[in-house]
Amino acid sequence: MEQQYEQALRLYIQKLTGNLSAEEETYIHKMLAEDAAFRKIWTSLEKESIAIGTNDFLDRIDTESDLQELKRKQQPRIFPLKKIAAVAAMFILVAAGAYFILQNGDRSADKISNVIKQNPGNQQISLLMGNGKAITLDKDTITSLSNATLNSSGGTLKYTSADTIQNTLLVPAGKNYKLILSDGTEVWLNAATRLRFPFHFGSSSREVYIDGEAYFKVAKDPDHPFIVHTPLTKVEVLGTSFNVNTYTEGHVETALVEGRVITRSINGESQDLRPGYKTDYQSSKGFTTHSFDQEEVLSWMNGVYYFHSMPLSELADMASRFYGIHIKLDEEKYAGVTTTGLMDRNKLTDFLNDLQTTAHITYQLSGNELTIK
Repeated sequence: MEQQYEQALRLYIQKLTGNLSAEEETYIHKMLAEDAAFRKIWTSLEKESIAIGTNDFLDRIDTESDLQELKRKQQPRIFPLKKIAAVAAMFILVAAGAYFILQNGDRSADKISNVIKQNPGNQQISLLMGNGKAITLDKDTITSLSNATLNSSGGTLKYTSADTIQNTLLVPAGKNYKLILSDGTEVWLNAATRLRFPFHFGSSSREVYIDGEAYFKVAKDPDHPFIVHTPLTKVEVLGTSFNVNTYTEGHVETALVEGRVITRSINGESQDLRPGYKTDYQSSKGFTTHSFDQEEVLSWMNGVYYFHSMPLSELADMASRFYGIHIKLDEEKYAGVTTTGLMDRNKLTDFLNDLQTTAHITYQLSGNELTIK
């Protein structure tokens, strides 16, 4: 019974945050119709949620012990998607207005982020608001809320609001999206990326939190410094254009296109950048700085990615995120194999055919799953 309660709780959180897949919806309907114990648990969760309000319900279960218990007791034998508990846990943190671990380095959020990045699916671009409400942004819509008006059009979100509530924009694998902040700053978010930001900045500084990859074109405002927090560093700017990449655990890359930035690590190290240079920060090595090819670093904004002498195992992870598919690779067979080329988000077949030639692979593509043999 306890195991079934944990399963129902995870699914119910998914339902509240608008993140149920069609498969999960079907499973819930089947269980409600056929399993009296599951139906009793589900009904009790609905009653509690209605009685105290959705936000309070999510907030009530947002304790460290509950979070660890959910993660510890997840049962992949029941569902093939191990990410359910992790994604649900992330949504709990957001809905309760908690800080992402981007700010304090807690490893549990790193695990959540990795699960999302490594298990791409048919998720939708979503805005998760601090009050617990989840808004889907894939379609062109204008949404009027009590504290904001959202305009999602042409792959871009604009909004009007005076509320300083913290929100999280979540872009899943295989997609990208653009956000225009209240100060006019433009942010392009790559696949498998999340950005936490307020609808309206406070009186002193403008601060956002990023995990994944994004390109910032910051509106100039000398009196209000713009600060981008990553899991390992923070980037301080006044008005500039730069790219931030945190995909690799323990590694943050900041590439400056124009203007000036200072990037600081959580242990106090700092690096001043000038245009045309990027700095790589690794927790074990500190900062290293060198010039970069702007076309290559920013090509993802045009749906293209270049790779050079990349190990096939690393490329498989990158392609999984880029195309939004799940890739299975015989790592033993392809150990030591590297390849050079490019990925076009709209030409998966061309990419695979090129790999057949350059890396001598064979593959099988079935729905959202690619097996490289």
